[in-house]
Amino acid sequence: FPRLGCAAPKPLVPPDRGLDLAKGLMSIRFPNLGRRELAGRRHTRKELNSVARIVLGEASKEDILRNHFSGAALLHALGSRMGPGRFSDINIVLTAALASTWDQAEGRYRPRTVVCGYPSIVSASGAVEGPDKPRGYQVARMMGLSDDEARRKYAGRFLEHGDTRLTDVAQGLAAQAVFYDRTGEPFCETETCRLFNARWQEQLVKAHLEHGGICDSHFRKLRKR
Repeated sequence: FPRLGCAAPKPLVPPDRGLDLAKGLMSIRFPNLGRRELAGRRHTRKELNSVARIVLGEASKEDILRNHFSGAALLHALGSRMGPGRFSDINIVLTAALASTWDQAEGRYRPRTVVCGYPSIVSASGAVEGPDKPRGYQVARMMGLSDDEARRKYAGRFLEHGDTRLTDVAQGLAAQAVFYDRTGEPFCETETCRLFNARWQEQLVKAHLEHGGICDSHFRKLRKR
């Protein structure tokens, strides 16, 4: 990107305040992705500790998958924690938390790779759980192949939790947040551009890992800003 300064990343909260932030997030979880109701304020200590591990970057795959958060409510909660910044700043929260928004066509909440706003949220777990796995993988599962067998057969064509490629993908998702801040439009219709809003894992891999750049049109737009 042309001359974009970037401050060193820092934790959103210190380790001793992780539980406090987790308590504030408990009421914006979805117990059921097929219903629009939030969990409310009632929760167990085990559930609270699970969210606290996500906040502190210590979450297991099980912690992540059992906690889906409202994308809009998560933006508000994190934005209030960050406080006012310089007008020229672009604030991006990189997290393992699943930020989900309602998909009207599917009638359920769907995990998102990026939720744009102040601050924008880039979800590494959303990159794994949001875009659908290859059709071949899904057909293989329906035909009776075990999950492990199907994963081996289609290895490399989709992302998994702990995947070393997630770092590169997260950089491209952060670029979408940058374009949202600077132009109001985070996405591109060109499948080889990192701003492409992938609905399939193979599209995500193609845009961020096989090509790994932004299209000429968006590069020119960014240089004008």
